Amino acid sequence: MVFDWLLDQWAPTLRSPPRVRIACDGFSALLNTFSDNRVTPQQAQFDLVSSIREALARSRASWEPSHMYGHLDQATSFSCLSWWSKRNVEVDAWAVAYRHQLEASHRLIAPNARFFTELAALYIGDVKQSRLNPEQVQELVALPALRKRWHERQTITPEAELETDWTSLARAMSSLPAGVQRWTTKHVVGMCGVGKFKVRWGTADSAACPCHGEFEDHLHVPRCMAPSASAEWERRTATLDQWLDTQVTDPAIKHAILYLLQGVRDPSLPRSRLVPVRLRRAFLSQQRIGYQGLLEGRLSVQWAALQEQYLQSRGSQRSPTLWVSRLSHQLILLGFHMWEHRNSVQHSEDNVQLRERSRLVNDGIHSQFDMGPTDLPKVVQRMLAVKRRTVLNKPLVDREEWLKLVRMERTAYRRALAPQRRILHRFFHPAQAP
Repeated sequence: MVFDWLLDQWAPTLRSPPRVRIACDGFSALLNTFSDNRVTPQQAQFDLVSSIREALARSRASWEPSHMYGHLDQATSFSCLSWWSKRNVEVDAWAVAYRHQLEASHRLIAPNARFFTELAALYIGDVKQSRLNPEQVQELVALPALRKRWHERQTITPEAELETDWTSLARAMSSLPAGVQRWTTKHVVGMCGVGKFKVRWGTADSAACPCHGEFEDHLHVPRCMAPSASAEWERRTATLDQWLDTQVTDPAIKHAILYLLQGVRDPSLPRSRLVPVRLRRAFLSQQRIGYQGLLEGRLSVQWAALQEQYLQSRGSQRSPTLWVSRLSHQLILLGFHMWEHRNSVQHSEDNVQLRERSRLVNDGIHSQFDMGPTDLPKVVQRMLAVKRRTVLNKPLVDREEWLKLVRMERTAYRRALAPQRRILHRFFHPAQAP
């Protein structure tokens, strides 16, 4: 902008564009500024790079970038440096002096004013951002509404939010398969394919749990007391027990985590007095987060420090923060496996609703065999010529089709014979003359 002003003042009639050499000791800065590579708002120093590119596009001069090696005065006398190298040393000195001014005024970050050629700028808290951070923007937009929902649904209290290790949870979520990530987001808010929502969506007539027949929402799935669900829970917690050993977990912490998990199915069970004194703060913190929160991978921030103490006592170089994120990962998978078990029952004949359907179909089959083949067409009579047990051992869908066909044929055959029966009835029971 200044250069173009100087052209207007000193050389307004210049016919060819002047050539200007610009030097910098930052090779990546020159590359980002003068190359044709596309820059994105998420890129570091996007505001500066995009503004310089816009200024270059508007300028009437031809700009030629040149890379200079920095700090050459540390190896060579200043007087022996080239003119460009001397200017680079001077600019570095100005930058250091400016940094000292900021430190003297207790300011760690320099003010980031909007540039003349900056087409658009993002401000957060009256501070211009040098680049777009989608996660930060998403948090600023979504977190207030999310906290409101937490308060209204009483799912996460302000105390629990402060005590949750969100960083480890984010790391755990990113390590999950995409399908499990989608499952987690649905089940955390409860809007998933459980009986409660199937009835709302009109895809089911009953909200009954397929395993136990009770009302089913997302909270019921890991708490289902059906024998098969209880066996699956025991199997999965035993697997977690073994996993904790492979991760060199403090035995007392392992006992506390597994003890807390029992509270998912029986909230009255865990008691802090039954855990070592050194773990009680973390234990109570986890209880404030909630047993459902534990199953959703929301661990207390206090576990990492306790695990670190144990690892140091063993001389282990393992990362306690990685241990926490991996534990969150395993806890989420525990809930997911309980859902998978529920689905396996939903699509099997062990389903409560399917068991009732099976009972009604079997009653119908018994009834058809008891009535015999006499009022059935000869073609259909062969369906009753087999053993009753053979039909009852068929899959439910096949039994339903068998019963539907026999009933339909029996009804049609009876209707076809009805006129003949009426004629015979009138013949043998003639009406009396008045």
